[in-house]
Amino acid sequence: MAIRVTPGIPSTPASRLRADEARRLLEDELTRVRAQAESWRNGLAALLALLTSVGVVKGPDQVHTLTGWSRGAVGLLLLTGLLLSAAGAFWAMRAAFGLPRRRVAESSLEELLTRQRLSVRRAVTDLRRAIVAGFTALAVVAAGVGLTWYGSRADKAGFRVVDTRGTVLCGPLVGWDAKKGVRVRVQGVERKVPMPRVASAKPVKSCP
Repeated sequence: MAIRVTPGIPSTPASRLRADEARRLLEDELTRVRAQAESWRNGLAALLALLTSVGVVKGPDQVHTLTGWSRGAVGLLLLTGLLLSAAGAFWAMRAAFGLPRRRVAESSLEELLTRQRLSVRRAVTDLRRAIVAGFTALAVVAAGVGLTWYGSRADKAGFRVVDTRGTVLCGPLVGWDAKKGVRVRVQGVERKVPMPRVASAKPVKSCP
């Protein structure tokens, strides 16, 4: 049985123009969405870096004087913020750049447009997820940093430091870092113990 191949409906200049215009619109739409995703990614990264840097600078000096539940809550909040930040960064990068995948030759203009439309929808969905995750992470990290500053502390709480020679210092914690060591205020006078000489250091409910 012979197979006859006949030409389809001939295109017109108007139909070709509409097809080209539709293709350009879809291509530009994906480009615009990905450009917005990249901008959101940069903006959220800057905000998170600013907020977490404040927490790192001020947080450690304050966490040691918190009560047990407050320290646990701060750790949980900061961990949640970190996970949300990682998820938001992933979604933003996937919306901006996509994922590597094998390209299959499209057999028709309709299939090309369908694939382009699906790519745009996926990018928009990922961008929305990144925005929600980013701002939720900001709120969570801000709550954690705020709790380090204003969380509950025991009455007359102090910090007890014992150096390698057996000397005991107890008083409000002034600071804690690798360069300056542990600094506590004892009877109104700031005392410092270098980190190599610290045998033990822990918060206490009260100092004698």
